[in-house]
Amino acid sequence: MIISPVFDKESSKALYMQLYEYIKEEITSGLLKPDSKLPSIREASSSLNLSKTTIENAYNQLVAEGYLENSPKRGYFVCDLSEYNFEINSSDIQKNIISTFDETLYINDGVDKDSFDISTWKRLYNKVISDLSTNIYSSGSIQGEKILRHEIANFVNTMRGGHTSYEQVIVGAGVQYLLGILVGIIRDNYNTVAVEMPGFNKAEYIFEDYLFNIRHIEVKDNGFPISALIKSDARLIYISPSHQYPLGTIMPVNKRMELLDWAYKNNGLIIEDDYDAMIRYGGMPIPSLQGLDKNDCVIYLGSFSKMLLPSLRISFMVIPKRLLSKYNFIKIRHTQSTSKIDQLVLASFMKEGYMLKHLRKIKRIYKKKNLLLSASFKNTFKDKLEIINSDSGLHIVCEADTFKDEKKLREDAKNSRILLNIISRNENKIVFSLNYSGISMNRIQNFTDLLGKVLFEH
Repeated sequence: MIISPVFDKESSKALYMQLYEYIKEEITSGLLKPDSKLPSIREASSSLNLSKTTIENAYNQLVAEGYLENSPKRGYFVCDLSEYNFEINSSDIQKNIISTFDETLYINDGVDKDSFDISTWKRLYNKVISDLSTNIYSSGSIQGEKILRHEIANFVNTMRGGHTSYEQVIVGAGVQYLLGILVGIIRDNYNTVAVEMPGFNKAEYIFEDYLFNIRHIEVKDNGFPISALIKSDARLIYISPSHQYPLGTIMPVNKRMELLDWAYKNNGLIIEDDYDAMIRYGGMPIPSLQGLDKNDCVIYLGSFSKMLLPSLRISFMVIPKRLLSKYNFIKIRHTQSTSKIDQLVLASFMKEGYMLKHLRKIKRIYKKKNLLLSASFKNTFKDKLEIINSDSGLHIVCEADTFKDEKKLREDAKNSRILLNIISRNENKIVFSLNYSGISMNRIQNFTDLLGKVLFEH
């Protein structure tokens, strides 16, 4: 058998890798048949004008991956891989890549591009990696860097009315990751969870993955029905009281006290997702449920994804003191999922006062954007669309009259790169929530016109 690849000796790719890829392609495409014998290392070296080491490295890699078999004193033979299908349509790959890529490019998702002070972040980043005391050459704390946990505890206490210490803070890359840790702490005592409907589906998925029983509690027009929770068999609830997702409602203090009383009397736990609660346009942010808790019943979840950057991927969980010993017992099962460097930069960002400055800035930006979008909707859609809730967070809730069915609406929204969350449908009326944080200020009318086509045109 003759092997005749064309080598690019100017390429940065090693010659043995070029040979390896050539032979692998010949095998998977079927040009090299099962049990075919390859030239010996000496023969291939001579015919290809390559060193024996180059040939041997390529052959050994193919043997290791199961494409070739090295039979002592006989040579290298092609393995029989006929039961496997290596046929790949390159156009299908391209379509999948484009589809996956496009799904992340929603016009209205992400954060405002003028909201984040990149220059300050760069300066703090350089400071962290230049400071020998930060020890960036070692792995970080499983629980999260101590300095960041101190800053987070202080932030929760001063900005969200919380009552916590750094020992209770766990840092991780996303709420779902942290919920996975929480399940490991509580699943011996809890196997049923109540969730809001509609609510944050991605949290519900975690509990489903861990085989929890799910109890859906429907959120009414006047808020969360505590009576329905009391009637259920759940002793664990996932809830967003300060800014319900996706309806945007706020749980009043009397219901908060009722919920805390339910947890205390039933030895229950409340998982408080403080989604978007810092961004409120009418009055001060609503204090957290965790700060009202006197009986160690609330687990508090927070994230910097919307507050700072989605790409930063730093979230945190504050667990009750009574769960600390169990967490310390099981935490060695985990690794820290968030960059140590990013944690230290964020700690500096918070400690040096940039977080408060940043929050003031984004409230100005998003309040203006909220007002412009609301005005654009009212002027363009008239009585075909009504804004139900828009006074907090980074999304608005609307009701629209449309003839389109739900499947067509979702399809048209996706094709138009609009992230649209349909909450409910009743005859020709749909209720939906719409994120607006990523829309450029000068493109709001264009976005409104595009949304109109999604909602109202064939």
